[in-house]
Amino acid sequence: MNYQRAVFTRYLKRDEEKRLLAHVAQFRDLLARRDCQWMRLLRHSGIRVGSMAAVTVGDARDAAALKRLKLRRAKGGRVYEVPLNSEARAAVRELLKIRREQGHPMIDDEPLVMSRKHKGLAVRSFQARMRKWVREAGLDVEASPHWFRHTLAKRLMKQSTAEDPRGIVQGAMGHASTQSTDVYTLPDREDLERAMEEAR
Repeated sequence: MNYQRAVFTRYLKRDEEKRLLAHVAQFRDLLARRDCQWMRLLRHSGIRVGSMAAVTVGDARDAAALKRLKLRRAKGGRVYEVPLNSEARAAVRELLKIRREQGHPMIDDEPLVMSRKHKGLAVRSFQARMRKWVREAGLDVEASPHWFRHTLAKRLMKQSTAEDPRGIVQGAMGHASTQSTDVYTLPDREDLERAMEEAR
């Protein structure tokens, strides 16, 4: 069996996540601050990067007030809402603040996350910025923004006290089927490392 299928690898371990976000947070220019906050929002909401690129100023304002983010461009064309914890709400508020500091008018139907070219940040740009920060932080993984979604799902699966944690993960990820959620039941890198140590 392929290692990627036998062991789930496409997520950030706690030390990797901490190292990456700490590295980005040390820079105080607007683009670095912007990147740090969309990374925090992806990590704590589990939304896809395509949905992140589609979040508008109005969506962000509503999310900060209602503690839920409505996703208008979800996979399969579905519209659903994601509950936001305190970390995610703080990231939303910071992204609104950064957009104002960038000098963009706060118009409800305009993109929340803006590029230096005064357009909404494209999915490929989110991915390129992530590659840059992962490389600079010295992580030994090729992580994409989607890894934050997997990271949240893995943590929910491990930490949930629900009788069936898959139901919690399915709801949080907006999966139409539990088949999409089953991947998070695979052993992960930490499970494998721990098992190998115990087998000495």
